[in-house]
Amino acid sequence: MSSISTLGQYLDQISRLKTQQQNLGDLTAQISSGLKSQTLSGLGGDIIKTSRARVGVNNLDTYNNNIVNADRRIKLMLNSISQIKDQTDSISDALTVAVQQGDYPDLQSIQDLARKTLDFVRNLVNETDGERYLFGGADTTEPPLGSDGLFKSALGEFVPDSSDLTMPPLVASGMIGDWGDGTITTDQFIAAYHGTSDTVLGFSNALTTGTAGKTTVRVSNTSEFDYTSLANKTSMKDIINALGVLVSLPPVEYAPGALNDPTATTIAGDTPPTPPREKQENVFAVLNDLQRTLSIAKDGLDTEGFKLSQVQAQISKVKTSNTDQINTFKNIIDESENVDITEASVKLTQLQTQLQASFQVTALMSQLTLANFLS
Repeated sequence: MSSISTLGQYLDQISRLKTQQQNLGDLTAQISSGLKSQTLSGLGGDIIKTSRARVGVNNLDTYNNNIVNADRRIKLMLNSISQIKDQTDSISDALTVAVQQGDYPDLQSIQDLARKTLDFVRNLVNETDGERYLFGGADTTEPPLGSDGLFKSALGEFVPDSSDLTMPPLVASGMIGDWGDGTITTDQFIAAYHGTSDTVLGFSNALTTGTAGKTTVRVSNTSEFDYTSLANKTSMKDIINALGVLVSLPPVEYAPGALNDPTATTIAGDTPPTPPREKQENVFAVLNDLQRTLSIAKDGLDTEGFKLSQVQAQISKVKTSNTDQINTFKNIIDESENVDITEASVKLTQLQTQLQASFQVTALMSQLTLANFLS
């Protein structure tokens, strides 16, 4: 016959009490924190499942942040495009109404409006999101459109000698000067300003050399979207060009493009109200070309805006899908890590009862002696 010593019973009872106290502490921590364990190792077999879910949430959160940033930038780009289109509309409409064969338009008023519009459009082309330029592709630190000094110099000017209309012009420089004094024809002048290079127009080095790169947004492990809109590859370029020519034209009364004759003068008979028909046609040919250029550019802006809107709609769908996946991963994390408060409370009550009983048994055992047993 074997028996357990009193010391052995005490040690066993103490061990059981420590275990119950530890469990009591764990349940109290679970109820207060809402988590099954305060450490990852305490999750047991759920460690791998919850770790993978957390990685998934972090990755998808990063992609959704990318989408939020791209969506904000696309909205700014669409707003700029819309405003450029509205401003271009006003100039195009003014030219359409004012330019009537046989009558000289109020070019000065149109030019004043065009000058303000050009400054406004240049600012919109250089729109930023923080310090990031939006229409410069991957080259986000340099303004897409810089100084227009080269363009103004290339256009030049035409200033006749108003003190003696029988004399050659006082100033005849650049494309406008050549056209004004008849060195080049009106068709050649139109071809010349349409052929102005990106560098002369003032676009950045990255844009003019084709090294600006693309603007893309990574939306998942396998997908990214391109929302590049380069200032010199869109209708913005034609608008900048046309407005620059319009504001630089000499007063229409001087009737430039005089019969393609470099020696022609602005004699009294050539000035309003009865300038030669060919001089009138030269003036209106240029103004009509500028109006047509602006009109076509407006349609191009609509196309560019539609392309950006399509990307915006696509990344919005991906963001919704990512959010659904995030919620699924969070459910996995909740099931693996979160504790059922009601269940934990019931267990805590039961354990408290057991612990109280254990303490009472231990107290009785500590009082048990031979004298007490015999009595």
